Amino acid sequence: METVLQLLLIGIWGALGTLHTRRLFRLATVPAMVERGRYLRVKAQRIWWLLSREEILAALQRDTLRCLELTLMIALIGVSF
Repeated sequence: METVLQLLLIGIWGALGTLHTRRLFRLATVPAMVERGRYLRVKAQRIWWLLSREEILAALQRDTLRCLELTLMIALIGVSF
């Protein structure tokens, strides 16, 4: 039972990380195969700029709080067994 709960938590947090990383790359228009040098530096600066945007931070905070809520709920379920 513990393993299932741990896998569930890992899946939830992994999905959150994947979702927001893909969203940042899509917004920064980073292609799958990036070239080296200046192009990569410009895209990395754009990702940092996007992270400071209010709507990105609001979505990230909302999803993080939802994952924390699910984590606490799963922990309470695990304790009750």
